[in-house]
Amino acid sequence: MPSNRAAKVLAEQTEVVDLDKDIEQPLTEQEVAVLREHFRFLREYRKDLKLKVNANEDLLLNGTRVPDHRGVCHHLLAKVERKNVLAAAERLDPKRAAKLLAGIIRFSSDIEYVLLFLEKIQQSSSSAEATAALFQGLQRIEFEQVSNAQMRRVLQLMIELFDEKERPTLLLGMLESDGFRNAFDKSSEQLPEALSHLVLPLRAAQAVILHGEPNTFDSETLGDGVALLLELDSKILLRHSVEMRRRLFDLGLQACGVPHRFHDRLAMLLRNFPVDDSGRALRGIALARHLIGANDDAAAKQLLQTLARENPKNDQPARWLELLDAERLDRFVLLAQPAARTDALGQHTRRSGIWLENMQPVWVQIAQSDNVSTHESTLNLLREFAVPGLATVLESGSTEEGEGYFVVAKSGESLDQMLANESALGLSQVLRTCCEAVGILSALAATGALLPDVDPARFAIERSGALVLVDVAGAARVDADLHGGIHFDQARSFCTDLLNRVRRDIVPTEVKRALSDTKSCAELATALARHRA
Repeated sequence: MPSNRAAKVLAEQTEVVDLDKDIEQPLTEQEVAVLREHFRFLREYRKDLKLKVNANEDLLLNGTRVPDHRGVCHHLLAKVERKNVLAAAERLDPKRAAKLLAGIIRFSSDIEYVLLFLEKIQQSSSSAEATAALFQGLQRIEFEQVSNAQMRRVLQLMIELFDEKERPTLLLGMLESDGFRNAFDKSSEQLPEALSHLVLPLRAAQAVILHGEPNTFDSETLGDGVALLLELDSKILLRHSVEMRRRLFDLGLQACGVPHRFHDRLAMLLRNFPVDDSGRALRGIALARHLIGANDDAAAKQLLQTLARENPKNDQPARWLELLDAERLDRFVLLAQPAARTDALGQHTRRSGIWLENMQPVWVQIAQSDNVSTHESTLNLLREFAVPGLATVLESGSTEEGEGYFVVAKSGESLDQMLANESALGLSQVLRTCCEAVGILSALAATGALLPDVDPARFAIERSGALVLVDVAGAARVDADLHGGIHFDQARSFCTDLLNRVRRDIVPTEVKRALSDTKSCAELATALARHRA
């Protein structure tokens, strides 16, 4: 804050003369000097304050008599009546009223005097002087004694004297005071609109980021508070502890949902972590991943190159740099593969890839040039049917050669490849896969879709063990069958095939009997579920 007369008045020590000391205790030289100043001030404003004094007190005001008795001096100061001070402040012009109140608050800490002084300074001084005076005044107020009405006046002054960029810094600092926080809470129901959107977010950020406490607010409020902190001046942020800046960085990444928002601020925090900080490299990788996801490849490459130099034993930055320069379709990297795979009907080439938005593995299915119409129907079916276990289309488009493609998540391995490895699937996993396949096929029938076959190549098993249908090429739209009957034969065939491939376990006779005895998808699912338990 800029220095000026008004701010200096508020910053001056006011407890040099201790009014709580025994009245018979001798005055110090410093106290005598301060009392002389107080009495010269009272002499100047004697008429305005309607001050009634006796002969001895008149000598003190005129400087003829040296202050020598604590009790007499205290009695004279106490003759300044509150009603007269307030009346004079309202009667005088703002500049003279501010001067009067400046003298009063040097020996009185009455909140009303401080508020009036600040209001008069605002009316009679430059914005810079008034702002500096308010900043000093806030430090002097005993907020435990502030009424709701007075608190609202304080807040209104904060709005009028501090612009939007300054308010978060001021509020955050004031919220560190228990007195201010409690007074604030009592008057929070009638907050000025200009502050209402700041308070709760800053309270959340103060608790979670500044003090490492659990978040008692909702995630949106905390996110807004994180954003407010990241917008503070860099010098303010770097004055805080490394622990606080770590928390701000980690939550800042989560709050960085809008492309390019706060990237520079997070990079600034990262640069200023200690070189030997064990978490610095991990946070750098996290930021690089976010930059890639936000389509800011240039900034990501620059950061990854720095990380590769600083951490030569970590090969992840180098791998990601290779991905950024690899073959791709839009934001999907196409990985090199030994041989091209196709879907069950040979209508799509299936490529393994990486989705740069979140660095997750995907399958990119590119239509053969003579299967455009089939590609469109397959894509539409995947988009329209929200069936549990059915792959969700992440993106779709056309290659430079005009071939259509769509992308689905790849979080596991193709079922046909797993079946080729005789030890890959045990009985427990096969029973689970069969149950989930019956459920998927029944759900497709209920929504009006019929698969031409149940080739294992159409399915994948995620790392969690869940079954996913990723290939619906050739599926036809049919009348909905709520009981799944149109897929029953396929479901039973699928389960029979998988159970016949079990090698390292013995399939219970009851399971084989269930395959031949059940008459519907529901019965088959129930029988399989009983043996999974």
